[in-house]
Parts: sequence; C-alpha cells; structure tokens
Amino acid sequence: MPNSQSGNADVLIITVTRVESLAVLKAFEQATGNKAKTITIDGRVYRDMGEIQGSKIFMALSEMGAVGLGAAQQAVQKGIMALNPHAVIMVGIAFGVNEQDQFIGDILVSKQLMLYETQRVGKNGKIVPRGDKPHASPRLVNYLQSAHLDWDGDKVEFGLILSGEKLVDNINYRKSLIKLESEAIGGEMEGAGLYTACQEGKVDWIL
Repeated sequence: MPNSQSGNADVLIITVTRVESLAVLKAFEQATGNKAKTITIDGRVYRDMGEIQGSKIFMALSEMGAVGLGAAQQAVQKGIMALNPHAVIMVGIAFGVNEQDQFIGDILVSKQLMLYETQRVGKNGKIVPRGDKPHASPRLVNYLQSAHLDWDGDKVEFGLILSGEKLVDNINYRKSLIKLESEAIGGEMEGAGLYTACQEGKVDWIL
C-alpha cells in the first residue's frame, strides 16, 4: 500500500557498490522514463526513484559491511528514520556456493539469513555457529515468489543466505562456511545490518 505521507517511501532500496547503484538507477529509469532525483535529508543523500504501480521508491547507499560508520545497520536505520518506508530491500552482489548449479547473473533471494560471525570454537578446534537465523518478511517473500511465476530472466533461487563481515574471496574459506550451514545458497556482507536495523524499526525486509 502506498505511503500517504508526501516525500516518504513505500520501498527503500539499499545498495553498496557503485556498480550495484548504477544498475538500480538504470533499471528504474527504464521503468519510469525519468531520471532519479537527488534529495538530502538530515545530512544523508537519497535518490527518489519515482513511482512503480503507485508505490514510491527511494534508494540509499551503504558503506561495505554490516556495522561501522555508514555501514548497513546505520544506513538502514537512518533511512527508516528519514523516509518511514513500509519495506527495505537490499540488492547487490553475493557469492554462490555451487559451481555446477549456479552461474554469474543468477539471483539469490533470502528466505532466511545465517549470521555466521558469532561462533564458538571448542577445545578441539571445532567451530559451532551461535548466530541468529532470522527470517525475511513473509510478505515480501510471498510477493517475490509470486512475481517469480511471471519472470523469464535469469535463474532465481530462494533460500538461506550466509551473512558476515568478511569479503569472501577464498575458495577454502567459502567451503568452511558452507560446512556451517549446508542449506546455504550463497553469502554476502551486509544482511546482518539490514536485519538488525529493520527488526528494531519494525519494518519488513528482504535481501
């Protein structure tokens, strides 16, 4: 349902890297026929992407990672305070877990996150994850699964996504993460901050 307050967002999209942000801007310009407008609220810059089917969409930038100055948790918190969105969607580049079944361009959608940074290391060196496994908003999962029925683009996979502060660029470390959660479909860095901020703000979220 569109937000009735002028200037507020129905959906806030969060991006991190320049290539992610440019891809979102291009997609919305093609969909609406207009360039996004730049606005500043409380010292932070947002992009007004226009309306899609009556819903007002804004985009905000986050620094890399979940915590820290300007990172996902703070960026999402400030975006919620500034724009009062009904939902926050984080989009960006993730890593996959299966070279045989997954390919560059496949789309991973979080039904659940595993926050892998919180761990117990036993005396024998065995690592046991102790982090949360929060569920994405059932409403947003349902919307995207419904949209998937009409989607004829790249492969879409719904499932559990690993989230932690590490930029994973090492195959052996990636394999060790998969051992912690065999059902994972991929991983990324900012989801934990997204979840924390939206849980606190009582706003629906998905990654």
